[in-house]
Amino acid sequence: MTAGTERVRLRFEAFELDSETGELFRKGHRLRLQDQPARLLILLASRPGQLVTRPEIRDALWPAGEFVEFEHAINTAMRKIRTVLEDDAEKPRLIETVPRKGYRFIAPVDIVGQVPTPILEEPAPEAPATPIAHTGEAEPRVTPAAATENDTVLRGSHARTIFIFIQIGYLAMYCAALVFSSELDVSLSRIGFTPVWLTEPLTVLAAMCGIAVRLYLLSSVGLRHPAAGRQFQRLFPFLFLLDEVWAASPLLVAGIIGVGPALAGVSGLAYLPFSQRTLIRSIYPT
Repeated sequence: MTAGTERVRLRFEAFELDSETGELFRKGHRLRLQDQPARLLILLASRPGQLVTRPEIRDALWPAGEFVEFEHAINTAMRKIRTVLEDDAEKPRLIETVPRKGYRFIAPVDIVGQVPTPILEEPAPEAPATPIAHTGEAEPRVTPAAATENDTVLRGSHARTIFIFIQIGYLAMYCAALVFSSELDVSLSRIGFTPVWLTEPLTVLAAMCGIAVRLYLLSSVGLRHPAAGRQFQRLFPFLFLLDEVWAASPLLVAGIIGVGPALAGVSGLAYLPFSQRTLIRSIYPT
């Protein structure tokens, strides 16, 4: 053990938190905690018993004008804090979640001044057997499989880019169907989508509805409208039906690209509704 400089620290349970350096100690052993979670923990522990709102956390952790998916970042930082402190979101000892508002540090905090800082490295404790998945509201207990899925989720900016790319692809297909609508009857008849007098206008109508839906998704998600995630979930049943029907569209050009590539296209398009829902959950984790 070596001695470091003297610091003012916040003590709660068996933990001591250096409010200047963000170092966290348990019984003299330093725990590994990244910078952003450490700053969030300092903010909460320095205001015990008080509600710290999510906007306050955003303003304290990120400079004005800096764009970040702060809702997801706050949830991630809180998950790391709870793992290190071995705190349960459902039965918290230290940090209470106030749904839709923020967090409250509920454990007593003592201010310890001028105390030598021992420096011993200790790995952070393993995550609990049932890790915690965090949302903007209450943080429910989830299974290990669900926690793994949350850990590997795409960053919001990357997920948004992929989502927009998918919508542009759908727009291109819809527009192609309308541009070549004069040849639809032949293609529909070739693949057995008869009677053509019914299936042709239905195909055109589906393309027109699809264009309207994709333009809405492009504008709302692309412009980062905060309610776009909820609206997508409400729209999903209709969108799922539309996309699954439209998944057969590669068969219309099977005579040009071949049956094999057309069937591969059908398989890919059939999966896209589920991938879009996953992307939306990454963009709007709350």
